[in-house]
Amino acid sequence: MNYLAASILIAAAAAVYGLFSHGVYSYFMTYAFMIPLLAGAVPHLISALKRQDAAKEQKPFAAKLARAASKILDAKDTQLAVIATLTAGSILKGVLDIYGTTNRLLIAYPAAAVLVVAAAAVMVLKNKKKQEIIQ
Repeated sequence: MNYLAASILIAAAAAVYGLFSHGVYSYFMTYAFMIPLLAGAVPHLISALKRQDAAKEQKPFAAKLARAASKILDAKDTQLAVIATLTAGSILKGVLDIYGTTNRLLIAYPAAAVLVVAAAAVMVLKNKKKQEIIQ
């Protein structure tokens, strides 16, 4: 629900910003709301629907699928960090496009998102190895 609210807020802010940009627009600003919508709200919606289906049917495969989906979404801090980084980078790129300038440092946003995902993947693999050793 928070990702949906963030998407709506970002879309509204982009619309207001667009009103005062004197006819100049940027796709990065216009579609910045899609990042939290597609990367946050949609996966959580799918996970919630699968959990409901698994609870109703009590089929082993559906239950395993629901558990797998919830484990993927257990990394909420990583997901939030990546979504926030990419959204901030998109908005900043949009502002700079509308202003009519560029900045080489904008590459830092996607690079930071990749680094966060890589660090999360390393932590998941480490935890998985520890659990295998314990069992």
